[in-house]
Amino acid sequence: MRFATSIAAALLFTAAAIAPAYADDMADFQARYDKLKVAMDSREDRDIKALLTKDFEATDIRGESKDADEMITQLAMMPDMPGMTTEVKVISVAVNGTSANAVSSRDIHMSRQGQDGVMHAGEMIQQSNDVWVQTKGVWLLKSTEAQSMTMKRDGVVMRSFKKGDPIPPRGMRGPRGEGGPRGDGPPPAGN
Repeated sequence: MRFATSIAAALLFTAAAIAPAYADDMADFQARYDKLKVAMDSREDRDIKALLTKDFEATDIRGESKDADEMITQLAMMPDMPGMTTEVKVISVAVNGTSANAVSSRDIHMSRQGQDGVMHAGEMIQQSNDVWVQTKGVWLLKSTEAQSMTMKRDGVVMRSFKKGDPIPPRGMRGPRGEGGPRGDGPPPAGN
């Protein structure tokens, strides 16, 4: 009985010692994501690149990769949407020396007038696996790879994709009114 009590106490002590370190890692990486969000919102390439490695690579849900310059160019072409908000949240992080693997969630909210003339709340949630490396004592994002994407309208899931799912070309969103099918991708979630 004494041995079991000693083991339980040791496990409890180890868990207590690891929990604050994990919480610190989560907070540190949340701060890095927040800083990256501010840089991306500003669309200043110098500010964005200051948080990325020179060989940064972003892979979208389709599996298409872009380097930092290509990602920044694509970001600059996106129209400014008043009322659009973005939130990035660290789901988990595992630090191993000077590298870290993180899972993050990016949640974009917007309002948009639908074809019915009514304003609708839109939401896009993307979960990514990210790799960070420490360079000269600073964590820089080396890569981000989308793992899933969910699109909602007024809180209802309209589309949901996972890495590897067939995705219709942009603008091809499946059946629409009497016009018939417009794409050959999977039906909206729930069908």
